[in-house]
Amino acid sequence: MTPGKKFFQEHMEYVARKDFAGMVNDTYTEDVIFYHNFPFFPGNPPYIFRGKEETIRAESTIFDPKNQGQISAGEPFNFVENKDFIGFQIIVTSPNTGKWLITDAWVLRNGKIAVYYAMGYKLEEAPKQKG
Repeated sequence: MTPGKKFFQEHMEYVARKDFAGMVNDTYTEDVIFYHNFPFFPGNPPYIFRGKEETIRAESTIFDPKNQGQISAGEPFNFVENKDFIGFQIIVTSPNTGKWLITDAWVLRNGKIAVYYAMGYKLEEAPKQKG
């Protein structure tokens, strides 16, 4: 397994445990900048969060049960990496918002995420809830 894929796998393990504080504190730089377009924030994207505390709040909001909820993620594809960068695409399905194509780009510094670009493109709506 390549170093980038190992880092990705560790990142997804934090997501599966819903340990966003641990993920950010362990694998992001102190001055991380997180850019994304997920629709759970006021105003228009891009949404920009700076530093660990803001990034933890953003990640926690995105994966909140009333927002994305418990996602299922496929295998990453179009995976590219070097010592300073990891980029990939992945299909993510949310019971609340549907199926998304997610494109992530992580700029690394000293083995941690310094700049995180996450772009979601909705492929399908979530099935209507019965009841």
